[in-house]
Amino acid sequence: MATAKSKTDATHHSDTLKQLTYLASALKAPRITEAAARLADHARDAGWTHEEYLAAVLDREVAARNASGAQLRIRAAGFAARKTIEEFDWDAQPAVRQQIAALASGGFLTEARNVVLLGPPGTGKTHLATGLGITAAHHGHRVLFATATEWVTRLTDAHRAGRLPAELTRLRRYALIIIDEVGYLPFEQDAANLFLTVIGWMRTNRSLSAAPATPGMA
Repeated sequence: MATAKSKTDATHHSDTLKQLTYLASALKAPRITEAAARLADHARDAGWTHEEYLAAVLDREVAARNASGAQLRIRAAGFAARKTIEEFDWDAQPAVRQQIAALASGGFLTEARNVVLLGPPGTGKTHLATGLGITAAHHGHRVLFATATEWVTRLTDAHRAGRLPAELTRLRRYALIIIDEVGYLPFEQDAANLFLTVIGWMRTNRSLSAAPATPGMA
């Protein structure tokens, strides 16, 4: 009898795993199967309720999905280099630590406020702007990064091709626009006017937040 029961339990367990695998695939969440198997024994030993076990499994899936999505957003942002806030040398710039921590909370994005980082060359403006962008990506926001010169070229090309309105509409999908190296290179008058027009549009729409690293903090 014991052997027969063991075989029945094993068959039931196998069928359950097959069903779980199918359901996870149908939901496009294949990691659920791995998380469920990994947590099963611990759940039994700890006496979890069914609800606690389900919550733990889904929590692993959501965390993994968020991490994967963040990496996609970071790659799509176009950062010159990946530099996080945690990697910043605070010993060199202790005075701004509290301000950057406040910005990293994302409040300026919720309020659609612009942020300007000012300071002499080599003091970490680009690092901090990039770090804030990466943090925003981890919080689920779409980010786009480019130097001021690259932005002017991009917008000028769109203007000449008659698709500037479409380009501006596309940019509205991004929660954070980062403009690096503002002022390092002189702009032609038409390019400068276009750039200022776009900055004004960003402020008026309040759907985009600029975090330019300007000369005057890398």
